[in-house]
Amino acid sequence: MITYKRPTTIGQLLTNYKHLALSKTREHVKGMSGPCGRCALCGNHGKHNKSMVRCVSQIIGKSKTFPLNQKLTCAKYGIYAATCVICHERYVGQTKNKFSTRWSSPRSNWNGPNCEFDENNKHKVALLRHFSESHGDVSKPPIHEAYTVTFVEEPNSPSLDFCEDKWHHRLNAQINIQNMILLRVR
Repeated sequence: MITYKRPTTIGQLLTNYKHLALSKTREHVKGMSGPCGRCALCGNHGKHNKSMVRCVSQIIGKSKTFPLNQKLTCAKYGIYAATCVICHERYVGQTKNKFSTRWSSPRSNWNGPNCEFDENNKHKVALLRHFSESHGDVSKPPIHEAYTVTFVEEPNSPSLDFCEDKWHHRLNAQINIQNMILLRVR
């Protein structure tokens, strides 16, 4: 009996090399939260010359340390955590826009006149409210000296609410004013 094996094509060779290259880089790349280096959140825009974003590869929760599984910068979207520099309490939030775009609101609320707290703007002034209520005896520093930001996950858009709730509980986010309540369908 005579058998014939078709020779490998160039396309198959290139696909195999691409697959091997991607699998090797995925093994060595660990998750990390870090600055993009081009926005105000990173300290690279106008009068904003100090970064709020620290390079970290893990985040500490209630009783456990969670490694970050994705490489995230200010140019991505998803779930983020803001940590008070003084008391280390956290605020967990989400955004469908870039992190750098989302953070223009807390920065402007922080730098502007104190906002009144009401039902319509409570999520906008949570960081300012926390600082004034918990650390009112300390003069209000610039926001980059009061909070650090860590990007924790970039889920797909339909999963944002679920993932925000998950990280809210993992990190015991005390600054959040409105707790998320999600019904989990089994």
